Amino acid sequence: MYLVRPVDFGDLPALERLAQEAGIGMTNFPANRERLNDKIASSRRSLQTDVVQPGDESYLFVLIDASTNHIVGTCGLEAMVGTDTPFYSYRIDEVVHASPQLQIHNRISALFLCHDYSGTSRLMSLVVDKAHQNPTALALLSRARLLFIARHPERFTKRLFVELRGESDRHGYSPFWDALGKHFFTMDFKKADYLSGVSNKHFIADLMPRYPIYVPTLPEAAQDVIGVLHEDSEKSTDILLDEGFEFRGYVDIFDAGPTLEARAENLTTISQQRIGKALIQPDALQGKMHLISAGHLEDFRVIAAKAEPQVAGLAIETNTQERLQISSGSRIQWVLL
Repeated sequence: MYLVRPVDFGDLPALERLAQEAGIGMTNFPANRERLNDKIASSRRSLQTDVVQPGDESYLFVLIDASTNHIVGTCGLEAMVGTDTPFYSYRIDEVVHASPQLQIHNRISALFLCHDYSGTSRLMSLVVDKAHQNPTALALLSRARLLFIARHPERFTKRLFVELRGESDRHGYSPFWDALGKHFFTMDFKKADYLSGVSNKHFIADLMPRYPIYVPTLPEAAQDVIGVLHEDSEKSTDILLDEGFEFRGYVDIFDAGPTLEARAENLTTISQQRIGKALIQPDALQGKMHLISAGHLEDFRVIAAKAEPQVAGLAIETNTQERLQISSGSRIQWVLL
Protein backbone atom coordinates (compact mmCIF):
# COMPACT_ATOMS: atom_id res chain seq x y z
CA MET A 1 0.00 0.00 0.00
CA TYR A 2 1.11 3.56 -0.78
CA LEU A 3 0.26 6.84 0.92
CA VAL A 4 0.59 10.44 -0.29
CA ARG A 5 0.96 13.27 2.24
CA PRO A 6 2.39 16.82 2.33
CA VAL A 7 6.16 17.10 2.62
CA ASP A 8 7.89 17.93 5.91
CA PHE A 9 11.42 19.05 6.79
CA GLY A 10 12.41 15.56 7.89
CA ASP A 11 11.89 14.42 4.29
CA LEU A 12 14.82 16.48 2.95
CA PRO A 13 17.35 13.60 2.66
CA ALA A 14 14.82 11.52 0.71
CA LEU A 15 14.11 14.44 -1.63
CA GLU A 16 17.83 14.91 -2.23
CA ARG A 17 18.10 11.27 -3.23
CA LEU A 18 15.11 11.51 -5.57
CA ALA A 19 16.49 14.68 -7.18
CA GLN A 20 19.83 12.97 -7.83
CA GLU A 21 18.08 9.97 -9.39
CA ALA A 22 15.81 12.18 -11.54
CA GLY A 23 18.81 13.48 -13.44
CA ILE A 24 18.98 16.30 -15.97
CA GLY A 25 15.86 17.94 -17.32
CA MET A 26 13.81 18.16 -14.10
CA THR A 27 14.25 21.93 -13.87
CA ASN A 28 11.74 22.49 -11.07
CA PHE A 29 13.27 19.75 -8.87
CA PRO A 30 17.01 20.52 -8.74
CA ALA A 31 19.54 18.39 -6.87
CA ASN A 32 20.37 21.29 -4.56
CA ARG A 33 19.87 20.90 -0.80
CA GLU A 34 19.22 24.58 -0.12
CA ARG A 35 16.70 24.89 -2.95
CA LEU A 36 14.89 21.71 -1.90
CA ASN A 37 14.74 22.96 1.69
CA ASP A 38 13.22 26.21 0.36
CA LYS A 39 10.59 24.17 -1.48
CA ILE A 40 9.67 22.34 1.73
CA ALA A 41 9.46 25.65 3.62
CA SER A 42 7.30 27.18 0.90
CA SER A 43 4.95 24.20 0.96
CA ARG A 44 4.62 24.27 4.74
CA ARG A 45 4.02 28.02 4.69
CA SER A 46 1.41 27.73 1.93
CA LEU A 47 -0.51 25.04 3.81
CA GLN A 48 -0.63 27.28 6.89
CA THR A 49 -1.84 30.34 4.95
CA ASP A 50 -5.49 31.30 4.56
CA VAL A 51 -6.10 31.70 0.84
CA VAL A 52 -9.11 33.20 -0.94
CA GLN A 53 -7.50 33.30 -4.39
CA PRO A 54 -4.30 31.80 -5.84
CA GLY A 55 -1.00 33.61 -5.47
CA ASP A 56 2.61 32.56 -5.03
CA GLU A 57 1.79 29.46 -2.95
CA SER A 58 3.35 26.10 -3.74
CA TYR A 59 2.63 22.62 -2.44
CA LEU A 60 4.90 19.57 -2.33
CA PHE A 61 3.80 16.01 -1.59
CA VAL A 62 5.63 12.75 -1.00
CA LEU A 63 4.75 9.15 -1.84
CA ILE A 64 5.29 6.69 1.02
CA ASP A 65 5.75 2.93 0.66
CA ALA A 66 3.63 1.88 3.64
CA SER A 67 5.38 -1.49 3.94
CA THR A 68 8.71 0.20 4.75
CA ASN A 69 7.60 3.76 5.55
CA HIS A 70 10.20 4.99 3.04
CA ILE A 71 9.65 7.94 0.70
CA VAL A 72 9.69 6.66 -2.88
CA GLY A 73 8.31 9.61 -4.85
CA THR A 74 7.31 13.25 -4.87
CA CYS A 75 5.14 15.69 -6.82
CA GLY A 76 4.10 19.31 -6.54
CA LEU A 77 1.75 22.13 -7.42
CA GLU A 78 2.29 25.83 -7.99
CA ALA A 79 -0.79 27.95 -7.40
CA MET A 80 0.24 30.54 -9.99
CA VAL A 81 3.42 30.87 -12.06
CA GLY A 82 4.80 34.20 -13.19
CA THR A 83 3.95 36.15 -10.04
CA ASP A 84 7.54 37.38 -9.74
CA THR A 85 9.01 37.04 -13.23
CA PRO A 86 7.25 36.03 -16.48
CA PHE A 87 6.98 32.32 -17.14
CA TYR A 88 8.40 31.75 -20.62
CA SER A 89 7.41 29.16 -23.22
CA TYR A 90 7.66 28.77 -26.97
CA ARG A 91 4.36 28.83 -28.82
CA ILE A 92 4.43 26.88 -32.09
CA ASP A 93 2.66 28.84 -34.79
CA GLU A 94 2.88 29.51 -38.52
CA VAL A 95 4.12 32.52 -40.43
CA VAL A 96 2.80 33.11 -43.95
CA HIS A 97 5.19 34.29 -46.67
CA ALA A 98 3.55 34.92 -50.03
CA SER A 99 4.37 36.44 -53.39
CA PRO A 100 1.35 36.88 -55.71
CA GLN A 101 3.71 37.77 -58.53
CA LEU A 102 5.52 34.43 -58.28
CA GLN A 103 2.37 32.60 -57.15
CA ILE A 104 4.18 31.33 -54.08
CA HIS A 105 2.37 30.92 -50.77
CA ASN A 106 4.36 29.34 -47.94
CA ARG A 107 3.29 28.61 -44.39
CA ILE A 108 6.39 28.26 -42.23
CA SER A 109 6.41 26.84 -38.72
CA ALA A 110 7.98 29.17 -36.16
CA LEU A 111 8.60 29.36 -32.41
CA PHE A 112 7.34 32.49 -30.66
CA LEU A 113 8.70 33.36 -27.22
CA CYS A 114 5.72 34.09 -24.96
CA HIS A 115 4.51 34.05 -21.37
CA ASP A 116 0.96 32.84 -22.04
CA TYR A 117 1.01 30.60 -18.96
CA SER A 118 1.87 33.39 -16.51
CA GLY A 119 -0.95 33.57 -13.97
CA THR A 120 -1.79 29.86 -14.34
CA SER A 121 -1.53 26.91 -11.91
CA ARG A 122 1.11 24.30 -12.69
CA LEU A 123 1.56 20.62 -11.88
CA MET A 124 5.24 19.81 -11.43
CA SER A 125 8.06 17.67 -10.03
CA LEU A 126 6.63 14.17 -10.39
CA VAL A 127 9.50 11.81 -9.57
CA VAL A 128 9.21 8.16 -8.52
CA ASP A 129 11.89 5.58 -7.71
CA LYS A 130 12.29 3.22 -10.65
CA ALA A 131 11.48 0.23 -8.40
CA HIS A 132 8.09 1.78 -7.62
CA GLN A 133 7.05 2.99 -11.08
CA ASN A 134 4.04 0.70 -11.17
CA PRO A 135 0.56 1.79 -12.35
CA THR A 136 -0.86 2.10 -8.82
CA ALA A 137 1.95 4.23 -7.39
CA LEU A 138 2.18 6.52 -10.42
CA ALA A 139 -1.58 7.04 -10.66
CA LEU A 140 -1.89 7.66 -6.92
CA LEU A 141 0.88 10.25 -6.84
CA SER A 142 -0.18 12.06 -10.00
CA ARG A 143 -3.91 12.12 -9.28
CA ALA A 144 -3.49 12.98 -5.57
CA ARG A 145 -2.63 16.50 -6.73
CA LEU A 146 -5.95 16.73 -8.52
CA LEU A 147 -7.86 15.59 -5.44
CA PHE A 148 -6.08 18.35 -3.51
CA ILE A 149 -7.16 20.88 -6.15
CA ALA A 150 -10.73 19.56 -6.00
CA ARG A 151 -10.75 19.91 -2.21
CA HIS A 152 -9.27 23.45 -2.29
CA PRO A 153 -10.42 25.02 -5.61
CA GLU A 154 -9.99 28.56 -4.27
CA ARG A 155 -6.22 27.99 -4.15
CA PHE A 156 -5.82 27.31 -7.90
CA THR A 157 -6.77 28.75 -11.27
CA LYS A 158 -9.34 27.06 -13.49
CA ARG A 159 -6.67 26.51 -16.13
CA LEU A 160 -3.92 24.02 -15.29
CA PHE A 161 -0.75 23.07 -17.16
CA VAL A 162 2.25 20.78 -16.84
CA GLU A 163 5.61 20.95 -18.62
CA LEU A 164 6.96 17.58 -19.68
CA ARG A 165 10.59 16.62 -19.96
CA GLY A 166 11.99 16.88 -23.46
CA GLU A 167 14.70 14.91 -25.25
CA SER A 168 18.14 14.85 -23.68
CA ASP A 169 20.60 12.09 -22.88
CA ARG A 170 22.06 11.08 -19.51
CA HIS A 171 25.15 13.19 -20.20
CA GLY A 172 23.08 16.35 -20.58
CA TYR A 173 23.07 16.70 -24.35
CA SER A 174 19.89 18.23 -25.77
CA PRO A 175 19.67 18.57 -29.58
CA PHE A 176 17.30 21.51 -29.27
CA TRP A 177 19.44 23.36 -26.74
CA ASP A 178 22.59 22.67 -28.76
CA ALA A 179 20.98 24.21 -31.85
CA LEU A 180 19.43 27.25 -30.20
CA GLY A 181 19.82 28.08 -26.50
CA LYS A 182 23.53 27.39 -26.34
CA HIS A 183 24.28 30.26 -28.69
CA PHE A 184 22.52 32.82 -26.48
CA PHE A 185 23.41 31.52 -23.02
CA THR A 186 27.01 30.39 -23.72
CA MET A 187 26.65 27.36 -21.46
CA ASP A 188 25.68 23.72 -21.85
CA PHE A 189 22.17 22.40 -21.28
CA LYS A 190 23.04 20.81 -17.93
CA LYS A 191 24.22 24.12 -16.45
CA ALA A 192 21.32 26.14 -17.86
CA ASP A 193 18.82 23.60 -16.57
CA TYR A 194 20.41 23.70 -13.11
CA LEU A 195 20.54 27.52 -12.96
CA SER A 196 16.90 27.74 -13.98
CA GLY A 197 15.99 25.53 -11.03
CA VAL A 198 18.06 27.23 -8.34
CA SER A 199 18.33 30.93 -9.27
CA ASN A 200 16.26 33.93 -10.23
CA LYS A 201 14.96 33.44 -13.76
CA HIS A 202 15.60 37.02 -14.90
CA PHE A 203 18.58 35.70 -16.89
CA ILE A 204 16.16 33.88 -19.22
CA ALA A 205 14.45 37.13 -20.23
CA ASP A 206 17.81 38.87 -20.54
CA LEU A 207 19.36 36.33 -22.88
CA MET A 208 16.62 34.62 -24.91
CA PRO A 209 16.13 35.79 -28.52
CA ARG A 210 13.07 38.01 -28.88
CA TYR A 211 12.27 37.31 -32.50
CA PRO A 212 10.47 34.25 -33.87
CA ILE A 213 12.64 31.22 -34.56
CA TYR A 214 11.88 29.74 -37.96
CA VAL A 215 11.84 25.99 -37.42
CA PRO A 216 13.25 25.06 -40.89
CA THR A 217 16.39 27.07 -40.09
CA LEU A 218 17.23 24.73 -37.18
CA PRO A 219 19.29 21.57 -37.71
CA GLU A 220 17.19 18.51 -38.47
CA ALA A 221 18.12 16.91 -35.14
CA ALA A 222 16.65 19.91 -33.29
CA GLN A 223 13.52 20.00 -35.44
CA ASP A 224 12.90 16.32 -34.75
CA VAL A 225 12.70 16.76 -30.96
CA ILE A 226 10.33 19.76 -30.82
CA GLY A 227 7.38 18.61 -28.73
CA VAL A 228 8.91 15.15 -28.23
CA LEU A 229 8.59 13.54 -24.81
CA HIS A 230 11.54 12.05 -22.91
CA GLU A 231 11.14 8.28 -22.67
CA ASP A 232 11.39 8.36 -18.86
CA SER A 233 8.21 10.47 -18.71
CA GLU A 234 5.98 8.29 -20.88
CA LYS A 235 4.18 6.45 -18.07
CA SER A 236 3.32 9.57 -16.08
CA THR A 237 2.28 11.39 -19.25
CA ASP A 238 -0.20 8.66 -20.16
CA ILE A 239 -1.95 9.30 -16.84
CA LEU A 240 -2.25 13.01 -17.63
CA LEU A 241 -3.59 12.33 -21.12
CA ASP A 242 -6.16 9.89 -19.72
CA GLU A 243 -7.23 12.62 -17.28
CA GLY A 244 -7.96 14.99 -20.13
CA PHE A 245 -4.81 17.09 -20.52
CA GLU A 246 -4.02 18.11 -24.11
CA PHE A 247 -1.10 19.48 -26.12
CA ARG A 248 -1.95 22.97 -27.37
CA GLY A 249 1.25 23.85 -29.23
CA TYR A 250 3.52 25.07 -26.43
CA VAL A 251 7.00 23.71 -25.68
CA ASP A 252 9.75 24.33 -23.14
CA ILE A 253 12.33 26.95 -24.09
CA PHE A 254 15.28 24.77 -23.04
CA ASP A 255 14.64 21.24 -24.36
CA ALA A 256 11.43 21.80 -26.41
CA GLY A 257 9.53 19.27 -24.28
CA PRO A 258 5.73 19.46 -24.73
CA THR A 259 3.39 21.35 -22.42
CA LEU A 260 -0.06 19.92 -21.66
CA GLU A 261 -2.99 21.92 -20.36
CA ALA A 262 -6.62 21.47 -19.31
CA ARG A 263 -9.54 23.10 -17.56
CA ALA A 264 -9.75 21.75 -14.01
CA GLU A 265 -13.45 20.95 -14.24
CA ASN A 266 -12.86 18.77 -17.32
CA LEU A 267 -10.37 16.42 -15.68
CA THR A 268 -11.61 12.94 -14.77
CA THR A 269 -10.42 12.92 -11.15
CA ILE A 270 -11.92 16.32 -10.40
CA SER A 271 -15.20 15.86 -12.25
CA GLN A 272 -15.86 12.34 -10.93
CA GLN A 273 -14.65 12.69 -7.33
CA ARG A 274 -17.29 12.20 -4.64
CA ILE A 275 -17.48 13.47 -1.06
CA GLY A 276 -19.13 11.69 1.84
CA LYS A 277 -18.66 9.84 5.11
CA ALA A 278 -16.17 7.09 5.89
CA LEU A 279 -17.95 3.86 6.80
CA ILE A 280 -15.52 1.55 8.57
CA GLN A 281 -15.75 -2.12 7.56
CA PRO A 282 -13.79 -4.53 9.81
CA ASP A 283 -13.88 -7.32 7.23
CA ALA A 284 -12.04 -7.45 3.91
CA LEU A 285 -13.88 -5.71 1.06
CA GLN A 286 -14.34 -7.05 -2.43
CA GLY A 287 -14.91 -3.63 -3.97
CA LYS A 288 -12.88 -1.89 -6.67
CA MET A 289 -9.69 0.06 -6.07
CA HIS A 290 -10.33 3.71 -5.25
CA LEU A 291 -8.24 6.77 -4.55
CA ILE A 292 -9.38 7.93 -1.12
CA SER A 293 -8.37 11.20 0.52
CA ALA A 294 -9.01 12.78 3.89
CA GLY A 295 -7.72 15.64 6.00
CA HIS A 296 -7.50 19.39 5.55
CA LEU A 297 -4.33 21.03 4.18
CA GLU A 298 -1.48 19.92 6.48
CA ASP A 299 -3.37 16.74 7.36
CA PHE A 300 -4.18 15.85 3.74
CA ARG A 301 -3.70 12.14 2.98
CA VAL A 302 -4.44 9.98 -0.07
CA ILE A 303 -4.21 6.22 -0.50
CA ALA A 304 -5.24 3.63 -3.07
CA ALA A 305 -7.39 0.90 -1.52
CA LYS A 306 -10.42 -1.30 -2.07
CA ALA A 307 -13.69 0.35 -1.13
CA GLU A 308 -17.43 0.06 -1.74
CA PRO A 309 -19.57 3.16 -2.43
CA GLN A 310 -22.83 3.12 -0.46
CA VAL A 311 -25.77 5.49 -0.10
CA ALA A 312 -24.47 6.75 3.23
CA GLY A 313 -20.84 7.14 2.13
CA LEU A 314 -17.86 4.94 1.28
CA ALA A 315 -17.17 1.62 3.01
CA ILE A 316 -13.44 1.26 3.72
CA GLU A 317 -11.34 -1.31 5.55
CA THR A 318 -9.83 -0.75 8.99
CA ASN A 319 -6.25 -0.52 7.68
CA THR A 320 -7.38 2.20 5.23
CA GLN A 321 -8.89 4.09 8.15
CA GLU A 322 -5.66 3.81 10.09
CA ARG A 323 -3.51 5.02 7.19
CA LEU A 324 -5.77 8.03 6.66
CA GLN A 325 -5.88 8.73 10.40
CA ILE A 326 -9.67 9.15 10.46
CA SER A 327 -12.63 7.82 12.40
CA SER A 328 -16.00 6.46 11.34
CA GLY A 329 -18.09 9.26 9.88
CA SER A 330 -15.12 11.43 8.87
CA ARG A 331 -15.48 13.45 5.67
CA ILE A 332 -13.55 11.85 2.79
CA GLN A 333 -13.13 12.17 -0.98
CA TRP A 334 -12.95 9.28 -3.39
CA VAL A 335 -12.73 8.40 -7.06
CA LEU A 336 -12.14 5.16 -8.92
CA LEU A 337 -8.47 4.36 -9.47
